[in-house]
Amino acid sequence: MTKVFGIGWARTGTTTLGTCFRLLGYNHQTQDLSLVKDLAKNDLSRIMALAATKDTFDDWPWIILYQQLDQAFPGSKFVLTRRKTENWLRSYENMRATEQKTSADINEIRRILYGLPFPHVTQAQLIERYERHNAEVVNYFRDRPGDLLVVDWEQGDGWNELCAFLGRSVPDQPFPHANKGYYPAGRFSRLLRAVRARLG
Repeated sequence: MTKVFGIGWARTGTTTLGTCFRLLGYNHQTQDLSLVKDLAKNDLSRIMALAATKDTFDDWPWIILYQQLDQAFPGSKFVLTRRKTENWLRSYENMRATEQKTSADINEIRRILYGLPFPHVTQAQLIERYERHNAEVVNYFRDRPGDLLVVDWEQGDGWNELCAFLGRSVPDQPFPHANKGYYPAGRFSRLLRAVRARLG
């Protein structure tokens, strides 16, 4: 079976994608933070061993390993979930705000995954990292449109786009918007414009 890797940045509807994979009957693997410190040692052996046993994937560490996974599993497909930057930033900041106290271990994991100085990361750094990932993925697959699906659940993408890409029939059930939130324009839109102005 063709492997399918969800490589959208965290807080872009990756939980929804994982739910879709399960509903479609795939043997699915979601986030496994126990693998992250292997990245710091440049040791992908455990990650690749796990990848060999599953059909579909979402969240960390798969997000940032799309090039290595593409080489290790030829013929795989990739799904980039994304959303408007201001909506993503608000969702991410809401998540951080609900954390009573982030452990040193979690900050270290985030430093490895994002390449940013957690816990002292700025919103400008978060925005740049998020947008850079999306741009790099699209550029990597620019000559292989059949291997990459780009979706935005908030903009109405759903079963039709995903199932057409996977060659599956659309399930007879509503699209599972997991962890769906409402993110109206406001201060995050203004923040984004200010950050982009500073970045040039």
